[in-house]
Amino acid sequence: MNNKLKVILIVFFIFLINTTQVQAIDHNYVSLTVTPGEQLPRTTSFTGAYKPLFAAVDASGTAASWVIPRHIDFGPINPGDKIVRDYTISVPKNQKPGYYELVWKFSCVYTDGTTCTVTSDTVIQITVKAAPAPTATGNKYISLTLTQGGEQSEYLEFTAPYGSSYAWADASGDSASWVTPRHIDFGIVDKGMTTSRYYTIKVPENQYPGTYEIIWTWGCKYVSGETCSVTGETVIQITVEANPVPTFTSYIPPYTPTPESSTAPVIIGFIFILVLFIVWISIVAWVAGDAKKRGTGGTMWGILTFFLGLLGLLVYLISRPKGNLVSCGFCGKEKLETLNQCPHCKKAATPVSEPAPVRRGPVSYPAVPQKPEVTVDESKEPKEKLSKINALLDKLDEMLAQGEITESKYKELSEKYKAEADSLKNRIAEKELLDEVGLKK
Repeated sequence: MNNKLKVILIVFFIFLINTTQVQAIDHNYVSLTVTPGEQLPRTTSFTGAYKPLFAAVDASGTAASWVIPRHIDFGPINPGDKIVRDYTISVPKNQKPGYYELVWKFSCVYTDGTTCTVTSDTVIQITVKAAPAPTATGNKYISLTLTQGGEQSEYLEFTAPYGSSYAWADASGDSASWVTPRHIDFGIVDKGMTTSRYYTIKVPENQYPGTYEIIWTWGCKYVSGETCSVTGETVIQITVEANPVPTFTSYIPPYTPTPESSTAPVIIGFIFILVLFIVWISIVAWVAGDAKKRGTGGTMWGILTFFLGLLGLLVYLISRPKGNLVSCGFCGKEKLETLNQCPHCKKAATPVSEPAPVRRGPVSYPAVPQKPEVTVDESKEPKEKLSKINALLDKLDEMLAQGEITESKYKELSEKYKAEADSLKNRIAEKELLDEVGLKK
């Protein structure tokens, strides 16, 4: 794999890492307070944007099972149109007091098939408060509603109807520990007079939401020493609610996709596909070039890799010829070391059966023999000269095959040797003919 391909792959992976960062979605918050068994009819809406689209919304969260229906389909919406749909929140009768959430997640897609983005969801924060306790007869009941950590001051009154008397009251019940003071002394109260005493109720911060009671039990004694009685008791019924969560807004705007939210995913997707295409084309080009260098058909492997994808690349990497790449002695391009013929220039460097020789020094070409003068008393016979010329021609063929001589030089020398050989053949034939008829030249 060359350095250019490595750089492209590194840039590609950096792009993937950067594009995986997702921005947080803003939410629209609405707060509701309900009691167990209560039903609330509500509506939700969607407003069309820049071109026709389809929209829907789905309910999720801890209170999703209270919603009917949980999936709302707005259908096709034209630009500027507002579609309103109804739904109902039904709180179970045995639901425990506390905080619950209903999250409406919107989705949309343009009618041409492209995806649009809704920038926010609707979060409905539902506070379920305890149902009021039943009121018993015969006692005086006072109902209060406080939150966790809440504090409130109340007072008790005592009236002496028959004569001057001492009076007091003591707190009891499951929330008596919240009262300060727990014992109230009214002192001496004259006949027909009414005296008030204040006390404070403070709910613990971590108190579980529900219904609790404070029972004030009365006691009195006349100044004369006789005992008097107070009819009934004062019962304070306290409903403790959970602290409300922070409310960001109570306004639910219609959901209109913005141009940025609609086009940003398209641009990111286009850039991703473009980078992926460039990387893949680079891989295909590398496969084609590497296959050609190794003599296995670069065009064929390039086409197979392009259409088969990663499968084609994997098959090539497994089946490609192994070995080192060296430079061709004729064209200088890279080829597999074991190839006898260069796949680029189609020239053979060595015979198939022999390894390429190593050049050890300058090549010396055989000298071209001069045409000897033919005399009656020449010392060498023409047949001997013809045999040497044929040996020279064989040597030239061997040097050409081993790359020690260029084709132009080979052609020049072989033509000269062949011309000399033809001349000798003619002389030999002429001499043999004269010998047959008994003549001498």
